[in-house]
Formats: sequence, structure tokens, C-alpha cells
Amino acid sequence: MNYISGIESAFKTFIGNESINRLRDSITDKPMILIAGDQLTGKSTQAKNLAEYFGGEFYSVGSLFRQAAKERGITVAEQARLLLVERGIDVEIDYKTCQMISGSNTNSNLGVIEGRQPAYMGSFMANLGKKNIVRLYFQCSILEQALRFLRREIGEEFYQIGRKAIPKKDYETLESLRDEIQLLDINDKQKAIDDFIENQNRDEDDRHRYSELYGFDYGNLDGYDLVIDTNDKEPDVVLDLVIKKLEDFGFRAD
Repeated sequence: MNYISGIESAFKTFIGNESINRLRDSITDKPMILIAGDQLTGKSTQAKNLAEYFGGEFYSVGSLFRQAAKERGITVAEQARLLLVERGIDVEIDYKTCQMISGSNTNSNLGVIEGRQPAYMGSFMANLGKKNIVRLYFQCSILEQALRFLRREIGEEFYQIGRKAIPKKDYETLESLRDEIQLLDINDKQKAIDDFIENQNRDEDDRHRYSELYGFDYGNLDGYDLVIDTNDKEPDVVLDLVIKKLEDFGFRAD
């Protein structure tokens, strides 16, 4: 796992030589559920639901990103552009993620952390001695992501229109799906298409940055204990499925 040394090197460079020792000293035995996944797979909703079910605390890596922008006095969009050239922002957020994974600031019996990279940061913390970690990845097809994007941005009616009209098959590219959405009787469909593609491109940019910075692809499923397919599943069904799988790992509600 070469990315372990990549993370350690980045932390020492941007946070300080004692940063690793501070993380090691902060480790507790509190269980941590780490959630990543494709966009629009419902991972944020499920992370909150799991925290409530298990009586734990919910943490969002995205909130660290927004807080970092606020502290710099810039917008989230401006900070996103800075990420392309300023590596220290990513490293600072990832270090704070590792501090959350340690459990030292968790007042309840466990924590649930959702974001792009917590599972791989969890592997790094496990290398430092952290135990009781389970790493989940939520995934669904490009078609399902596009339909959920229509639901979120335009409304339930258009989600249902797309579900009925777009042929169900494995779309390997956004371009092939774009052609199908163009045929739908939906107002502002061009804007929806452009926004969805921009959404996907940001994810690709993030994956590329992490690969360059640490040497891992957070979309590589080898880095996870459980992979949850949310295609054609409503949130309550997904939650029940995840709870059953987590119980096999020893997680129990209070």
C-alpha cells in the first residue's frame, strides 16, 4: 500500500513532523463507520441514518471543506478552483478527517464519517493502530445518478419521466446518456444535462488530485470492506441492507 507512505509524507510536509505522532496518540477504541461513494448514491443520507440508528455522531468531510473556505474568507467555488493548484488545502482537510477517525473528539459510542476519502484515510489510521473501522462504498449506475440528479434539481415528476422513457442499460459514457436525456419532454433539460456533467467532472478532478497527491484512487473498490449497490432501491431499503451487513461486523444499536 504505497499510498500509506504518500499520506504520511504529505502530512509531515504540510502539517508538521510531529503530525503522525499526534494522530497515533489520539487513537481511541471507538468504532468508526467510514462512508464514501459515487455522487448521488444517497451516501450522505445513509450516513446520517446510520449515526441515528447506532446512537453515534455524524461527521461530514464536506463540512470541513466549507469551514476551510469560510476561514479563508472565500467562497466554496473559489476554494474548489484553488484545489487544482494548492495541495495544502486537501492535506489539511484530510488530516482533520484522520483526527475524526481517531475518535478522540467523539462523545458517543461511535462515529459515522461521510465524504470522498474517509475510507482511505481510515486505512492510514489503521496502519497507525486504529481498530474497529469498517469502510463502505455506495455505488449506482450513471443512469441512476442522472435520474436522481433530475429529481434533485428539477423535481419528482421529471425523475419519473426519465425512469420510464430512458432505456435501462449500462451507459459507459456521459455522452451516450446525454443523447437519451435530450429526447425527454423536460423543461430546462439542457441545463440539467450540463449541470450533471459538470457534477461528474468535479468528481473526476477530485479522483485525479488524490491520485497525484497520495497515490490512491478512492474509486478503487479494493479499499473498502463493503460495497453497497443502491440501484433501484429506496433509502429505507438501503438502510436495512446496510444495517444487516454492519451487524455482521459486530455493530449493534444501543
